Amino acid sequence: MNGVSWRFRVSWALTARFAPWLRSSQEAYFATVESLIRPQVRMLDIGCGTEFLMTWLRTDLHSRWTKSIVDRAEIFGIDPYLPSLVRNHSRLIACALADQIPFPASRFDLVTANMVVEHLADPATVLREIFRVLKPGGAVVFHTPNLRSLPMRLSDLLPYALKRMIVPFIEGGRAEEDVFPTLYRMNTRKAVEAAAAEAGFQAEAIQHVFTSPFTSALGPLVAAELLLANLFRAERFACWRPDLICLLRKPLG
Repeated sequence: MNGVSWRFRVSWALTARFAPWLRSSQEAYFATVESLIRPQVRMLDIGCGTEFLMTWLRTDLHSRWTKSIVDRAEIFGIDPYLPSLVRNHSRLIACALADQIPFPASRFDLVTANMVVEHLADPATVLREIFRVLKPGGAVVFHTPNLRSLPMRLSDLLPYALKRMIVPFIEGGRAEEDVFPTLYRMNTRKAVEAAAAEAGFQAEAIQHVFTSPFTSALGPLVAAELLLANLFRAERFACWRPDLICLLRKPLG
């Protein structure tokens, strides 16, 4: 705690006081993936980056999902950014684009994408590729920001060069080279449903979920975000929650 900025300590204290129920949306995402894992399932992680499970996840959750997902599934990964793959210690990875997946048809039971969709220039083409490599009855789960939320609306207005400076500060030291351009072309429920239908998927579940505060680095100013979070707990305001977790299914027939 000695090396933690006073701003984060104030933010965490305010969050614990006024929104103790807030959790990172990563927890909801991995819980969704976990629910789809069966022994010997073959899974493709798109945009796999440096790791499948983040090292900063709570120790108990990291251990749980290592046992329930990583140890049970045969996980492949693709990512177009070679410097990230160099740091990835998994053996089943390839440097490739998501719109040209280098695997044969009907190869996978499950495809995942964690904070990747917002970067795609042509998400409809990517969904068609995912549909191709999935077995009948297979599923794709992706976790991505919700463009209808206020933080994402603001983010969408900022030039990429400015985001590269702001994001490392907001996220507590994230490297600038790990901040990639965002396009938000499939980042609302309506856009997901349209692209899914075009690719042949059934939209099984599209959840609007909360995450930990974006403004934690701003200390006491986090209070405004916590106020909005409590407002958006009402189901009628769910469409303004910050993240989406989407589960699409390839029909059996």
